[in-house]
This record gives sequence, structure tokens and C-alpha cells, in this order.
Amino acid sequence: MHLYRKMKEAINHLQERYLNEKKAKELIESELNNTQHRLMRMQQENRKLQEYVHDIKRKHESIDNKLSIYEIEKQKSVEEVYELQQQNNHLQNLQRSYLERINSQVKDLSRLKVLAEYYSSSKHDFKYEHRKYIITIVEKVGLLIKKLLVMGNQKVRRVKVIYEIKEILARYESCFYRNNFKLDPDARRILERINVYLEKWENFYEGYKWNAKPVEVRGVNYLEELLQELRYLSLYKRFEKYNKKIVEVNVLYQILKSKRKLQNNYSLKRFNGEIKMLAKQRYINLEKYIINRVFPGEIYTVLKAFYEIEYNFKMLKTYGMYHLFYVYGDSHNNTVKVGVTKQNLSNRYMKAEESYKDHFPAHMLREIKVIKSLNALNLESYVKRKFKQQRHPLFNSTEWFLLTKSELKYFLNDEYKQDADFMKIFNYKLDM
Repeated sequence: MHLYRKMKEAINHLQERYLNEKKAKELIESELNNTQHRLMRMQQENRKLQEYVHDIKRKHESIDNKLSIYEIEKQKSVEEVYELQQQNNHLQNLQRSYLERINSQVKDLSRLKVLAEYYSSSKHDFKYEHRKYIITIVEKVGLLIKKLLVMGNQKVRRVKVIYEIKEILARYESCFYRNNFKLDPDARRILERINVYLEKWENFYEGYKWNAKPVEVRGVNYLEELLQELRYLSLYKRFEKYNKKIVEVNVLYQILKSKRKLQNNYSLKRFNGEIKMLAKQRYINLEKYIINRVFPGEIYTVLKAFYEIEYNFKMLKTYGMYHLFYVYGDSHNNTVKVGVTKQNLSNRYMKAEESYKDHFPAHMLREIKVIKSLNALNLESYVKRKFKQQRHPLFNSTEWFLLTKSELKYFLNDEYKQDADFMKIFNYKLDM
């Protein structure tokens, strides 16, 4: 019994110990689970914290970059402020310099005004009323140029204003010629520079790309400076008179008609057309006869010069256009080719020979006569009329002729020198 009791106590003790250990194990497992759950939550929180720290770090880097840019911009701004201060100081110095110059010019203007009033009272100088007229023109042009700057996209109206400016400046120019004065060289230089800008503006607003430029502030400012200079010299400079009488075309016509330099049936309309054509041609310099203008307008002429020339518009129109009258031909078949050139005879010969060989491949075209004359074109016209009935039937041209042996001597034996009408054209000279 005693042993049984001890065994039972031992068993109870073991059972109690087992239960205690089981409870302890359950407690440990429960605690372990709780710890794992807390660990997982801590890991999640740690990840969130890491992400938050990363975001903060990225924002910090962005702020650093912005701060760096700001520092650079701040440094640039400081430098720009410094440059502006330097420029401002420079401008202030220039302003002081300009004020001194203006004060000096005011004194000069006062002195020059007295001189201008004195000179304008003399019959040998531009009258003051004419000066006031051209100054009014200069001021009007200045207003129109400013108007061009504020016309937006009105291209057609801009072109009309540019035309108007040219017409007004033509009146400025005509005021000199009308009063028998030469256009002042400095005024001409200014007008030519203004015309360059007007041409570029006109081309731009008419849709051309070559030599075209829109109206801009810089260009307008430049023209205003030119106009200011033009106004100054228009008011105070002494101008040079022509030593010969200058007359407008209509007046020239009436004088020439009264002096019987023109035929009775020669109309004013035809006369005007001929003079306009002469003023435009560039084969010779007609400045001795017709005033060379900057802006198109009334045509003015030198009266004495037209008195001194043989008044033949046909020869005037073509004088100097060509320098050589040539005759190529073949005496074996009496074929002749006439023509004119400025100087390139070899090229004309090759072309004539090519045409000749098409009809006469076995024959040779030779140079028969070359006559130097500034009236070469009229010589050719005269010869074409003279041999009009002898045009060559094989050539569809007014320059090829089939002459008789006797007619061929006109060129071969220089018989043209006995032709009074031919020699009148040949001897015609426009004394330049």
C-alpha cells in the first residue's frame, strides 16, 4: 500500500508536471504567435517608413536641384543687374554728352538761321519760301513712315502709302529743278538711301521675296534720322544753281516748236512719250540733256543741250545701243547677211555661218564689211529698207539678201560712202 501510494503520488506529480508543461508550451506558442504578428506589423511599418524616407529623400534632392538652379539664376540676375547699371551709367554719360551737343547745335542753329535768312534774300540762292515747302514735305514723309509701322497686316494699304511717300519725295526733288537748282549731293544721297528701304518694303508687301523686308522699328528709326538730316540741310544749306536753263518737258516742247526744231505735226503726246523713253534708256549717259532723278516724276531737261543737237528722235533712241554694223556674204552667189552687235562679232559670225551652211554647204561665208558707229542700229535699218525688195528667198529673215553684182559693190567697193542718207546716219553724233 505504501508503495502504491508512492507510485500514485509520483504519477500525479508527473501528470501535474505534464499539464504544467503543456500549459507552459501553449503559453509559449501563444506568445510566439503574438510576437510573430507584432514582428510582421513592425516589418510592414518599417517598409512604409522606408518608402516614406525614400520619398522624403527624393523630394529633398528635387529641392536641392531647384535651389541650385535658383542660385545660378540669382547669380545671373546679379550679373544682369550689374550690366544694366553699367549701361545706365553709359547712357547717362551719353545723355550728358548729347545735351551738350544739343546746346551747341542750338547756338549753331541760331547763327545759321541768320545766315540762311541773309542768303535766301539773295536772288542767287534758294528762296526761303521754297525751303519751307520742301521742309513741309520732309515732315509729311516722316508722319507717313511712322504710319507704316502701325498698319498691322494691311499689305495693300501699306503699298499705297509707300507709293504716296515716293510721289511726295518726287515733289521734293522737283522743287530744285523747277527753280533751276541742282539737287544737293547730300540730299540726293539721303533720298537714295530712303528709296532703298522703300523698295524693300514695297517688294515685301507686294509678295516678292528678293530684296524684300518688312517695316520694322529699327528701319523706321533709321529713316527718321535720315529725314532729320534732310530737314536740317533743306533749311540751312546753300544750294548750287544750274548755269543753264532747266525746263520741264512741256515747256521744252513749246520752245522747240516755236523755234521750228520740231515738225508741225509732231504732237505733245508723242514728244512726252519719246522723252520718257530717252530718260529710261541706259545705252548712253544723257545727263547732259535730261536730269537724272532719284524718284520718278516730272522730267526736266537742259534747254541749251537740245538746241545744240540735230533733233532726230529715231537716232536719239538707239544711239549707243550697238557699236558695230557688219556685213557677211559670198560674192560667188551674191548672198549677203547684215546685222549689228555691241562687240561680239565672232559669235554673230558663227550663227550666220551655221544658217548659211544649211543652204550652201559647199560655199564659204566671209566678212565683207564691219563699220564702227554708235548709230549701228539705224545703219542696219536703213540698209534693210534700201534692199527690202532683194530679200533672199531661201532665208525666212529680214537680214539676208540676194543682191546683184552691181548692188554688191555697195559694200565691196565702199559705195555706201557716196550714199548721202547712209552717211548722214553714220556721221550723226551726240556730243556727250
